[in-house]
Amino acid sequence: MYRKNCDRCNRPSYSSSEIGEWLCPICGHDLTKNPFFNAVTMEKVAVLKPWKNNAYKKELSPHEPTSNLWG
Repeated sequence: MYRKNCDRCNRPSYSSSEIGEWLCPICGHDLTKNPFFNAVTMEKVAVLKPWKNNAYKKELSPHEPTSNLWG
């Protein structure tokens, strides 16, 4: 469970998802770019940006086989 704090109304907002748009349920302020906190421990959670996730994906080269010859 994640928590973000609204910098407009100073109220907490909770969610179980770390992706998508995040609006404050009290005042409607956009919290999408605010930092995530663990809802229980209040420690800041490091969430990788989508471009960082994609940077570490393995891409097959044109010379690499797509299937195993024995399988």
